[in-house]
Amino acid sequence: MRKYSSWRPKENRAPIRISKWVSLSVKNILGKLYKAQDRFIKAEELYLETMEARRRKLGDDHPETLETMIDLAVLYKEQGRYEEAEPLLLAAVEGRHLKLGEKHPHTLESLNNLIDLYEAWNKPEKAEQWRAKLPQKEAVEQ
Repeated sequence: MRKYSSWRPKENRAPIRISKWVSLSVKNILGKLYKAQDRFIKAEELYLETMEARRRKLGDDHPETLETMIDLAVLYKEQGRYEEAEPLLLAAVEGRHLKLGEKHPHTLESLNNLIDLYEAWNKPEKAEQWRAKLPQKEAVEQ
């Protein structure tokens, strides 16, 4: 049987470099983990850092930027910070609608997050206004 305890990396090996975009994705995922652990301050820091970097490099309407905006908005909603969540979700709904179309699952997810926000905020009229924009299921002919 061969032992590996004496193995050492070669001295001349180059260190692994992680791209900035992979790092941003990891930070966003870590933000989700912190949120799940109710570590809201750490989650917010990571979401804000990721969102700003993605805005600068990819633009406001890039799907990855919109994903982070939604993550941050949902975090705010869960803390009762509705006024901070609303503009983020409105921008995400508009951005995903323009980029992906009204029936795309990510667009519908954004719309449902906005409806959930208005329901949590006790604004049923606004929730209903946005609910009316959900595409109707087409009747199946028999």
